[in-house]
Amino acid sequence: MTAGADHARALAALERDARAHPRDARVQLAIGQTLQHLQRPIEALQAYERALALNPQLGAAWTLRGHLLRQAGRLGDASVCFNNAIACGEDVASHLYFLGALGLGALPDAAPPEFVRGLFDEYADRFDGDLVDTLRYRGHEQVCAPLAALHPAPFASALDLGCGSGLAAPLLRPLSRRLAGVDLSPRMLERATATGLYDELHVAEAVSHLRTTLARHDLVVACDVFIYLGDLAPMFDAVARVLAPGGLFAFTVEEGHAESGYDLLPTLRYAHSQAWLRELAQAHALRVSRCERAPLREGHGQAIAGLTLHLQRD
Repeated sequence: MTAGADHARALAALERDARAHPRDARVQLAIGQTLQHLQRPIEALQAYERALALNPQLGAAWTLRGHLLRQAGRLGDASVCFNNAIACGEDVASHLYFLGALGLGALPDAAPPEFVRGLFDEYADRFDGDLVDTLRYRGHEQVCAPLAALHPAPFASALDLGCGSGLAAPLLRPLSRRLAGVDLSPRMLERATATGLYDELHVAEAVSHLRTTLARHDLVVACDVFIYLGDLAPMFDAVARVLAPGGLFAFTVEEGHAESGYDLLPTLRYAHSQAWLRELAQAHALRVSRCERAPLREGHGQAIAGLTLHLQRD
């Protein structure tokens, strides 16, 4: 049974429940979520609207409706939904982040950890297929392909920040005597553990882990991680703490041009300017060995512009 067939069966059951309980807002909420899984956003939006007509205090419906409107480019309507969700008692930090992505309110320094953890716990089972096959993601390859030429000897210890399901592990393992991974999502780390390629895995926020670990590494990589971090100065400080002399720090970002160095896009992803990244590297005694511009993935049928940087501690 495919996931699509499972969702179709669930939808049929929920529609029977809706006929039996026409005043139950949570049934309409569940119908909307199932329609989203079935890639039927217009019908999902209508289901959320029915739910809110029945219960205007249903915060989750405001949030989900807001995201559908955001994705449709109706940013003003989305902002109303997110503010209503806050008024209904939904998580304030996440909704301020959503509003920041619409250009409203203060620019957050990073995505709330609870939001990122929940996103990837829910996404874990279909992560690799969606990212690689559907979105044509290649960021992990862009990070790993130049490593052997930049550091001909095997790495004594490599650290995969935001390792997720272990997508980069088959590329990192042959180059490294020891491979560690860190991720916020326990569900994603279950997938990474199943690869059998990591010597150790940690459920932790990346900067916190780097600030407290006793380990030292001559390779630190972050593939498609910094789209959830705006201000990278704390990350550079933390990486500098653990990076051995001669070591490499390699990562991808979505390319931006904000004067502040970073911006939060309506996609809920951060973009960073190359000039600011070079300033950060210089401030932390890291030499830019490579900086390449190439698409990281596709989004809505268009290539997402990205940068891949390889920095070396001399």
